[in-house]
Amino acid sequence: MKTTSARYIDATEETTAKLAKSFKCTPKFVYLALTYRSDTATARKIRFTAVENYGATPMCHYPECETLHNVTKDGRELMVQNFNNGVHLEIDKQTGEVVVYDRKGRVLESHQIEAIPELTKIQIYAESL
Repeated sequence: MKTTSARYIDATEETTAKLAKSFKCTPKFVYLALTYRSDTATARKIRFTAVENYGATPMCHYPECETLHNVTKDGRELMVQNFNNGVHLEIDKQTGEVVVYDRKGRVLESHQIEAIPELTKIQIYAESL
């Protein structure tokens, strides 16, 4: 399935057709449901059924970047992400500290994260600079 949505359910055309028939709706509505453009009760049921009964996969788009895993001389384990716009992130794997640097190496922001969704927001911010 091709989509520009930030998140979607990846389902085959065959699955989409089966869902449309099962829920007595159009393939277009199934597409809208699977790309989260429709959030009605039926759309939520379609998404649930696609994943649970037809093996469809929930997907999420993240910014594309180069990711390096480094261990510094002082023993810090870092994940460094370099974005196409020159911005880069340094994520300390042990402490959860994330530092956002601009193109010239100046610190723009520093965050303490505890979960991946927090990192995702910072990555999207970094890509948008």
